[in-house]
Amino acid sequence: VVVVQNASVLDLKKALRRHFQLRQARQGGVQHLSWKYIWRTYHLTYAGEKLADDRKKLREYGIRNRDEVSFIKKLRK
Repeated sequence: VVVVQNASVLDLKKALRRHFQLRQARQGGVQHLSWKYIWRTYHLTYAGEKLADDRKKLREYGIRNRDEVSFIKKLRK
């Protein structure tokens, strides 16, 4: 997924959503994903740190080109 240099976590989330929608359209898979459910159920993480603040820049988390972020399931309270 490609985002601009000074992108925020919210920009990354939007880019992920767009990427999956385009991929599904090409493959003819599931037509709808509930992104509201996904963001309620999973955290984006990088190097063991949750990307919790949508307004914070990726650079502030230390994310650079070709770095990998992953989804981690939120624990119930």
